[in-house]
Amino acid sequence: MTRAPTGPPRGLAAGLRFEAAPDLDPAVLAILSREGDGLARALAAWGRFRQPVRVRTTTTGAALRAAAPCPTDLNLHGLAGLDELVLLAPAAWLEPPADGELVRTLHHELAHVLLFQRCATAGSARAPWLPTWFREGMATVASEGRPPPRLRRHLGAHPALDDLPGAGEEVLGAHAQACYDVAALAFQDWYDRFGGRGLTALCAAMRAGHSFAAAFTRACGQPEATWLAGWLAGLRRDAGQR
Repeated sequence: MTRAPTGPPRGLAAGLRFEAAPDLDPAVLAILSREGDGLARALAAWGRFRQPVRVRTTTTGAALRAAAPCPTDLNLHGLAGLDELVLLAPAAWLEPPADGELVRTLHHELAHVLLFQRCATAGSARAPWLPTWFREGMATVASEGRPPPRLRRHLGAHPALDDLPGAGEEVLGAHAQACYDVAALAFQDWYDRFGGRGLTALCAAMRAGHSFAAAFTRACGQPEATWLAGWLAGLRRDAGQR
């Protein structure tokens, strides 16, 4: 006889502490109870959480989109804020997710929360702004690992390549998978160059009140636009050589 989970684990690695909403979907609660420790250990490589993470679920995609900080038509499964993680209840997904897919979604969204908490100024009530390539790239690399090299060949010739790293709602809606793939490649290449020290320096500068652009320049010694232009040129060059 399998025991029903009584609640998410507390006092995990990386300072991760869960707070479950009273009406949290049982399937999500079960995943947190079973996988919470493993998720915390994996995320510890990316820093420490500064405050507890409240986890709640919604029962419709419309309700989840309504919780987004800006209007969106994207098919969302989760949303991350500074101290809250909102997931679409598994029964409301277009296709019922396997446990592994739920774990990956939790991992991805928790990586967002971790980065937001590392970058937010003390006392802030909302997540700081981060460009798509950095925000989604970090979460994708943290939850899925190093992106496969084959992506470089496909993306280097993408007709909207220049727009993908800083994609807004319209570009994300039109090229969602390409945006996430470019973000993963860009963040991995950035991290390979600047490493954990660069990430720590950038987060610390934002926490001190600097914008992402100013924090990037302080941490990397060059403006974000300069680094991105060189990275995009290299991506096109690599694609042309294959």
